[in-house]
Amino acid sequence: MAIFVAAAEAGSFSEAARRLGMSPSAVSQAIGALEKRLGTPLFRRSTRSLSLTDVGDDYLRTVAPALASLRQAADDASGRSGRPAGPLRLTMPRAPFELHIAPVLVAFQERYPDVDLEIAVEARLVDIVKEGYDAGLRYGEHLDGDMVAVCVAPAAEAILVASPVYLDARGVPGMPDDLREHRAIACRSQGTGLVIPWTLRRGGDTVSFVPSSAAVVHDLASQIALAVAGLGIASVPAGMAADPVAAGKLVHVMPAWSHPIGELYLYFPSRRHQSAALRAFVAFLRENKSR
Repeated sequence: MAIFVAAAEAGSFSEAARRLGMSPSAVSQAIGALEKRLGTPLFRRSTRSLSLTDVGDDYLRTVAPALASLRQAADDASGRSGRPAGPLRLTMPRAPFELHIAPVLVAFQERYPDVDLEIAVEARLVDIVKEGYDAGLRYGEHLDGDMVAVCVAPAAEAILVASPVYLDARGVPGMPDDLREHRAIACRSQGTGLVIPWTLRRGGDTVSFVPSSAAVVHDLASQIALAVAGLGIASVPAGMAADPVAAGKLVHVMPAWSHPIGELYLYFPSRRHQSAALRAFVAFLRENKSR
């Protein structure tokens, strides 16, 4: 049952094998044996894709909740000791990792030493079901309808920064219109493929535009590195800019203007069983939300 559900969620025998720690041939043989026992194909197979048949889809709707109940019972039994255990796979962009996750990981691991964390830090939007993650983190509440979203960090802001060397050479902008005469280190959205516009707010005033880019990167770490190197002005989360600003490597430009960042949400599939490890992680992040 577990092999069938893993293959259905992964969309391939090889990916299911990776998640289960088995060989692809063993997964294929197990599925074949199940189909033989049931007397009907559960998957449509081709050299490029794997999809459920109508019978397979109905079978998944029946067995997935049953498997989740079995896993829940096992977790409840083992969780009576108060020590959630097992793997916990997470995916998130760099900003939430550095600002909200990395600072509390030591405390989490000390409280739950039997939880085995695997964290993928990447800018792209990840299909956590297809790629086998237990949960992900994302700014903003706009998530797929079948996801549960738990707010784990309050709204924040991005600020404009540049190196002292750059500002000495090009001047210090005072208003949003001045930025059009400056070089920007922009970031491309991994979701839309478009350069992310700068939306600057000061009180009730809002200005939004796509900056004239000296460079376009795909991650915040590169933006900060290029800003420190003097390439141009970057818009980055205030928390990530704090250390280089304090060290004098960057200067906070136009401090009256900032770019709002939405609340941070931990999200996971509503239909998937939540392991004791995930429940512990959610509770831990909510406990530390205001710190």
